[in-house]
Amino acid sequence: MSTTGAPNLRSIRPLDAGWLLELWNESAVHDPLTPELLAEKIWDDDDFRPAESFVALHGDEAAGFIVGVVRTGGDSPIGYVKMLAVVPERQRLGIGSLLLDAVKSAMARRGVKALRLGESLPNYLVPGVDARYESALRFFDSKGFRRFDEACNMTADLRHERFDTEKDEHELARFGIRVRRAESRDNEVLQQFLQRHWPPWQHEVQCSLGRARPAVHLAFRGEELLAFSAYDGNNAGCGSFGPMGTAPSARGLGIGRVLLRRCLRDIRAMGFKQATIPWVAPTGFYEHHVGATIARRFHRYQKEL
Repeated sequence: MSTTGAPNLRSIRPLDAGWLLELWNESAVHDPLTPELLAEKIWDDDDFRPAESFVALHGDEAAGFIVGVVRTGGDSPIGYVKMLAVVPERQRLGIGSLLLDAVKSAMARRGVKALRLGESLPNYLVPGVDARYESALRFFDSKGFRRFDEACNMTADLRHERFDTEKDEHELARFGIRVRRAESRDNEVLQQFLQRHWPPWQHEVQCSLGRARPAVHLAFRGEELLAFSAYDGNNAGCGSFGPMGTAPSARGLGIGRVLLRRCLRDIRAMGFKQATIPWVAPTGFYEHHVGATIARRFHRYQKEL
């Protein structure tokens, strides 16, 4: 296999899916993908544009690929590298740099001033770069990315806990609070609730609500929505929990614990032995209520363009 000469770049195409999946799973051993999940991360992303995702080819042979996306809606657009992989025997030949430069140039033309790695909410695979990918960390450090935060994923063991909520729900009922699975008719009030408190989560929760069996649980007092929890919205089919949130006025009543346990009960019924709780901030909450433990740590990176 020749390694001479610079590779040619072109946009990613759906027909590339087979070798993209093979290369990714060979390279990103901590983040294996199925064909369905690969499609979710690339072509099913509402912001995907072929002009911002590239493959590198030596003749007809694949050398690597990069998936980029731009998120708008804030003060200024932010670019994200969702995926980057290079064929192992072609690493350290400048292919990763070439792919990264192509994405940076494409995004700069759209006015992007900052580029981040992984955390492309609402459709993201990981919230940063896993600390175990040491060569990737060295690569991004060398390219001028700076670490600005840390993130973690937790896991909850589903094998031995029933996640019964009957007693807790009875207690909530004493305060006029009822908990139930969401229905399609709840979409409008749920979206209004999210717009008021957590706008970035609207799309992800919409995906959860749209499952054949809605993957969202809600807490009401009268007609007022107080809290929600969701699962299987992002990284579908992987046993992923979240997001969840309780209105500030209703915190401290134990609603979150009930909604969390309802979702974990559903995830167990899907056949999973553990649930992933990604991009966690209040680790103590999950540790206390369901015995969750930190499973992965990530470095969050940003580069100014």
